[in-house]
Amino acid sequence: MHNMRMSRMLTIGMAGAAMALGALPAMAQDAAADIDRMIDATASPDGALKLARTQADQGDLTGAAATLERALLAHPDTGSADVRLYYVAVLCRLDDHGRARIEASRIDSSSASTAAIGEARTACGSLDLPASGGAAANSGVIGNVALGFAYDTDNSAALSPAFALPGIAVPSNDGLSIVASAQVDARTPVGSGYAYGGLSGMTKNAIGGPNLDYQLGSLRAGFGAQGSGVGFELGGVLRHGRLFGHPFYSEYGGQGELSTAAGDSARVALRGEVTHQDYVGSNAFFDRDGTRFDLAVEYRAGVARDHGWVIGAAFEDKTARTRNLGYQGWRLYAAARLPLNQAGTYSALSATVRHVDYRNVALISDRVETRWFARAALGTPLGSSPVDLEGAVSYTHRSYNAASLLHDYGSFGAELRLVLNFGR
Repeated sequence: MHNMRMSRMLTIGMAGAAMALGALPAMAQDAAADIDRMIDATASPDGALKLARTQADQGDLTGAAATLERALLAHPDTGSADVRLYYVAVLCRLDDHGRARIEASRIDSSSASTAAIGEARTACGSLDLPASGGAAANSGVIGNVALGFAYDTDNSAALSPAFALPGIAVPSNDGLSIVASAQVDARTPVGSGYAYGGLSGMTKNAIGGPNLDYQLGSLRAGFGAQGSGVGFELGGVLRHGRLFGHPFYSEYGGQGELSTAAGDSARVALRGEVTHQDYVGSNAFFDRDGTRFDLAVEYRAGVARDHGWVIGAAFEDKTARTRNLGYQGWRLYAAARLPLNQAGTYSALSATVRHVDYRNVALISDRVETRWFARAALGTPLGSSPVDLEGAVSYTHRSYNAASLLHDYGSFGAELRLVLNFGR
C-alpha cells in the first residue's frame, strides 16, 4: 500500500514536471510574440504613440519614454512631431525638464496638432516651440485685445514738457482713463517664404482729471523667410497718431530684419527702419517734419506667447526742417514674460532707457533729455476662459539738462485690464 501511494505521487510529480517543461517553450513563444507585437506597434509613429499612451496610463512612464525614444530613432522626420511632443510631455511628467526643452527645440510646430501641443504644455507648464524652416510653420494669425482702466499721477505734463520758471509751480493733477488696445499679426506661405502683416492700435481717454486723450495706430506688411539658421523680413510700415481728438502725426517708410539662431530657442536679430514723419501744425518757424533712422540689435530667447524674453540696444537719428527739433539718441530695452504656475498665471516685465540729444543751434538753448520707463504686470486666467485679468504698475521719468530750462517729470501709473488672447 505504501509502495503504491509513493508510486502514485511520483507519477503525479513527473507529470507536473513534464507539463512545466512542456510549458517553457510555450512561454518563450508568448514572450517572443509580445516582443513581436511591440516591434509591430512601434513600426509606425501612430502605433508607437498608442503603445506609449497605454504604458503611461498603466503608470509605466519610463517604459513609455523608451517606446517613444525607439520610435523617434526610427522615424526622425517631421511626421513624428506628435510623437516627439508626447515624448516631451512624458519627460516633464518624469521631471526631466532639461531634456524636455531640448526635444521641444527639435519640433516642427507646423506638422504638430493643436491637441498635442496643448497636452505637452499642460504637462510642462510652458513650452517654447521654435519657428520651422517650412513655410507652413510661418502661417497663422495671433493677437490680443485688451480693455481696462489706468490711473496716472502728474497728468498735466505727461504729453509736453513744462518750463522751469522762477516762482511758478508746475501743476500736478492725477487722472483716471479708459485704455483699450488691439494687436493682430498674420502670416501666410508664399513660395519658400511667407507674407506677413500686422495691425495694432491703442486709445487712452480721460474720464477724470486732465485731458490725456490720444490714439495710436500702426500697419505693417512685407515678405520674409525663416530657415533653421538665418531668417529675414523686409516690408513697409505706416503709423498714425491723434492727440486731443485731432490728427497729430503720420509716419511711413520701410523696415527690415536679419536674424540668426543663437541656441536651441534663441535668436540674434539686426533690425532697421527708415521712415518719413509729417506733423500737423508745422510752420516755417516750428517744423518737425523729417526723416527718422533707427537701427537696433537684440537677443531673443524662448519667444512664445506664454514665455520669453528680449534685450536690445538701438541707435536713432531724426532730421527736421527746423534743425533744433532734430536729434540723435540711443536706447536700451528689455522685456520678459514668465509663467508662474501651470494654471496660467504669469508675470510680464519691461523697461526702457532712451537718451535724446537735440541738435544745437546758435542762440537757442541746448536740450538733452533721458527718458525712463518701467512696467511690471501680473496676470491670471479667468477660470477656463481665454481671458486674463491683468494688473500692472509703471513708472515714467524724464530728466533734462539745466540749459534746457525744463522741469524734470515723473509719474506713477496703475492699470487693471481684461486681456483676450487668440490664435496659434
